[in-house]
Amino acid sequence: MKELRKLATPYKWFMILLVAIPVLIMTVLSFSKTSGVDFTNIRFTLENFSKLGQSVYLEAIVNSLTLAGVATLICLVIGYPIAYIIANLQTDKKWLILVLLISPMWSNMLLRIIAWEQLFKPNSILNSLGISLDLIGTRLAVVIGMVSIYLPFMIFPIYTVLDKMDKSLLEASRDLGANKLQVFTKVVFPLSLSGIISGIIMTLLPSATAFALPLRLGGGKILLIGNVIENMFKKVYNYNLGSLLSIMVIVLIFASMGIVNRDKGSLI
Repeated sequence: MKELRKLATPYKWFMILLVAIPVLIMTVLSFSKTSGVDFTNIRFTLENFSKLGQSVYLEAIVNSLTLAGVATLICLVIGYPIAYIIANLQTDKKWLILVLLISPMWSNMLLRIIAWEQLFKPNSILNSLGISLDLIGTRLAVVIGMVSIYLPFMIFPIYTVLDKMDKSLLEASRDLGANKLQVFTKVVFPLSLSGIISGIIMTLLPSATAFALPLRLGGGKILLIGNVIENMFKKVYNYNLGSLLSIMVIVLIFASMGIVNRDKGSLI
């Protein structure tokens, strides 16, 4: 046990220096007031919380939840059948299909976003096929980008649950006279709910907090909470409000992780 603790020491210091300390600093800034980058005259206040009700932040939150919710729903509709088909394939080549699904994630996310941006412009390579798109600055472009990037995050949790499902339960339900639809609705779908919940959270959270994607595909016209936080730190230099918004996102992430880590039986 002592040897394992020694091996974990670098990771412990990594977490302290690059996670715990920055979060602590943002927490302090959330409850304080500073003048730009000047932290010499810091004073504690709750003024930052009163600004959360301003229309620009409410609009960003609504946009984030709306677009991320639509993208997550589409990912679920597309991803569940894909995960179900792969889990039930009678072949030893499942790994090859999974690698093909993972392979886009090996490329830089910004490059994929820029690729969509080039396709969505009026003068793109699609013109040679007689197709002209002008989607930059629209919600449709942002949703398409979210779905293409985060779809694997929906597929793999569902696939994992379906692949590990006890097949004897399916055989027992068929022996009791259940048809294919009843087997799916009464056995398969309820047992896969934990994977669905994990997939929804893993898709919804990064979609709602994205900033490069709406900036490029939204043409700067569609503001998400990630863009607001970025502007607070890089343009407005309001580190206090930016820190508060960041802490809110962190709290949301930890709350979602708590839901995923609950007893799986409670999700059924």
